[in-house]
Amino acid sequence: MDEKIRNELALFRFSLIAPLLNGSVEGSAKEYLESICARSYQIPGVGVREFSPATVKRWLSEYRSHGLEGLKRKFRNDKGLARTLSAQLSQSIREIKQLHPKKTATAIYNELLNAGALGDPPVSLSTVGRYIRKLKFIPQEQAVERKRFEFEYANDCWQTDVCVGPYLRIEGKKKKTFLIAFLDDASRLLVAGEFFWEENCRNLLVILKKAVLARGIPKRIFCDNGKIFDSLQLRLICASLGITLSHARPYSPESKGKIERMFRALQIQFINSLNLSGISSLEMLNEQFSCYCQSTYNLRPHSSLEGRSPMERFLLDKDKLRNVSSEESLGQIFLHEATRKVKKDATINLNKKVFEVPQSLIGQSITVRFDPEDDSKAYVSLGDSPSLVPVYPVRPVDNSRITRVQNRRPPIDYASLYGGGEDN
Repeated sequence: MDEKIRNELALFRFSLIAPLLNGSVEGSAKEYLESICARSYQIPGVGVREFSPATVKRWLSEYRSHGLEGLKRKFRNDKGLARTLSAQLSQSIREIKQLHPKKTATAIYNELLNAGALGDPPVSLSTVGRYIRKLKFIPQEQAVERKRFEFEYANDCWQTDVCVGPYLRIEGKKKKTFLIAFLDDASRLLVAGEFFWEENCRNLLVILKKAVLARGIPKRIFCDNGKIFDSLQLRLICASLGITLSHARPYSPESKGKIERMFRALQIQFINSLNLSGISSLEMLNEQFSCYCQSTYNLRPHSSLEGRSPMERFLLDKDKLRNVSSEESLGQIFLHEATRKVKKDATINLNKKVFEVPQSLIGQSITVRFDPEDDSKAYVSLGDSPSLVPVYPVRPVDNSRITRVQNRRPPIDYASLYGGGEDN
């Protein structure tokens, strides 16, 4: 199981325990455990599985003790050995089931047994049956039920999305901008928003970090199924902060009605009133947008808040907000992650720069954590230690002045070399 599958599995386990962590369970914890354990799940890299309440409780304990790392699956001891079902046999079972959906596992097993396709000795009926259960058809979805909803407290849920901003003329060329924003569901507060040249995960994480620093940690983030909202990096960060990342149904913009209405209001009240000829940079656009949010949008009475402004409604729940312990600890959580192979000269390539790492890591594949906004240093872990060791870009000229360990010689003792005997 590679590192990506381990991360996906840890995020799946976190999705089940998240309501218990952030206190959003309806009813008792026992009832919640019974409800989630009564269902089957398609597990990343594993297949269809069911779980007992004791297993989910163990995940909860491991997360509280070790964070997200405690939810990652340990590496197999039999890595490299053959699995029970070969790829060819799995493909044969799939083809039979696709051609004859109503054929039972026993009938498929007997057909493959008679054809001599189950190996010698043949795999068991139960093994084939378990594999076939993964291939069962998903029943046709019922009609979608929709109801207007609103979360009870500020920071119970943030909605996020991206909309196309104004076109700016930069050096004679028109460039499109994108607004990435977070909106608090209960208070309609525009938690944070900023215009960027590109719609990507890196920019999303930049604005998410600013939002968390300014307004605290939400219990849930609700978004659509766009590529930038489904990145592994975003899910890892949300899990580390104890945030549940929820996705709307595909092709269902109605689910995010609040932020869609906010974008319409921004288009009418802010974007349409801009004097674009006087804006020559993205920084100028964001300065005007920040001023508008702080002085107008968040302070204007909202029709859905009984005459209160979004800021007034947000501050009603200020005692319930969960804030970060420090900006430094938040920065550690928002570090990006990459895997690199250490070269023979104890260096790695990262974002078009060469970094020097400890000599003990030569030849190993290591996990590197870094801030994409700061290329002056990166971080690696040594051994099983959870602490991160900073590493810096290589300085070849300085290295040319350092004597290598194998070339060091003990200093010459001139007194013993040229000293006289006892008569002198």
